[in-house]
Amino acid sequence: MKSTIDASSWSLAEATAINRVLFRKIALRVIPLIFVAYIFAFLDRVNIGYAKLQMLPDLGLTESQYGFAAGIFFIGYALFEIPSNLLLDKIGARKTMTRIMVLWGLASAATMLVTTAQQLYILRLLLGIFEAGFFPGVILYLSYWFPSYMRGRVTGTLLLATLVAPILGGPISGIIMESMNGVSGLAGWRWLFLLEAVPIIFIGIACFLLLCDKPEQAHWLSTEEKALHQELMAHDRATLDPEAVNPHSGEAIFSALIDPKVYVLAFLYFSSALGTYAFNFWLPTTIQKLGVSSITHISLYAMIPFTCAALGMILIGRSSDLRRERRMHYCISILFGAAMLSLSTLSTSLPLSLALLGGAAFGFSGAIIVCWAIPATYLKGKSAPAGIALVSSLGSLCGFAAPSIIGLARELTGKDHAGMYAISLIMVIAALCMLTLMPKHALAVGKAD
Repeated sequence: MKSTIDASSWSLAEATAINRVLFRKIALRVIPLIFVAYIFAFLDRVNIGYAKLQMLPDLGLTESQYGFAAGIFFIGYALFEIPSNLLLDKIGARKTMTRIMVLWGLASAATMLVTTAQQLYILRLLLGIFEAGFFPGVILYLSYWFPSYMRGRVTGTLLLATLVAPILGGPISGIIMESMNGVSGLAGWRWLFLLEAVPIIFIGIACFLLLCDKPEQAHWLSTEEKALHQELMAHDRATLDPEAVNPHSGEAIFSALIDPKVYVLAFLYFSSALGTYAFNFWLPTTIQKLGVSSITHISLYAMIPFTCAALGMILIGRSSDLRRERRMHYCISILFGAAMLSLSTLSTSLPLSLALLGGAAFGFSGAIIVCWAIPATYLKGKSAPAGIALVSSLGSLCGFAAPSIIGLARELTGKDHAGMYAISLIMVIAALCMLTLMPKHALAVGKAD
């Protein structure tokens, strides 16, 4: 390695070699634990979709009550996300992540005790409050470690956890609900909430023991590696916006909160994630209505569209990074997802429906990846914690909107079509917003060389 650290003088080949060695080492130490944590975060958030198949008749809930219970999580999540993310920037990732995981594990486990709709509302709201700040906090945390030209792939890897959760967690949920139903006098859905909540408490403790708050505190990086990393990150920030390297913290945070483009970013995320939450909360019911009665079989069929979503995240995220382009990748992906989602309403065949839903999942999951590669690049310095959290807070309201829209439509019409069409229309509007409201400089991707 060079004795004098000067990233600006490196050739493309040298910079690529440094990325492979240094950032691979960082990725192997930082990402796995966060990835596992996010699997359980998403599983505890959406396993109510499987619990619904037993819980609704057990508790006597209506479809709209279920939709409200599934979605109210995101009200608490949105209200407390910005304070949580600012706290992470102040006190560090270790304390923040541990606090978040232990509290949400306890709230998720307590859901096994509910007997009324009101109790379910309260616990789902608390679950959202406790989990608030986890995802944007992770996005902020990863921006400390990885330059802009790697964040699409890194974010894509992290977001794969949202698909690993239903792909692997779905069958596990089905097995728990059917095999544990009646054990110790408890319904299967009650065991589901307990058994899938306990692991996250231990993962939270592991985060406190194994994570470090900033790269300069990493004992597993040598002094030279820390210096190289610092220089690479500084070079990346200067490439993106030389004037934004040392912002005034108070002014920068306030600027992020009043910047209209932040709200455009929030809408782009809201729109692309609508389909994800429609899937997670309603896909088991949709498959059941297509003639599948076994909960285990339902969970196995649900793996098909979720696997397609994983492919969308990988392929579209990689293509966007390699071409250093965000705008058209987002638009084409979300429009394709909207088209497939609308067409799925015309099918009564299980194989065809799964194929169309798989295409929809491929599209909007790819759009989510591209969308989340933008904020950490566009929002610089001290504006990043508040800005990223605001994007995530407002965008996460899609988790309230999706089940509420579909639940209300199902109760009023007996079908999901109207809800699916409304979600597809919102996605089309988002594509137009990306083309007309997001300036090109906001989508700039730094160079590796």
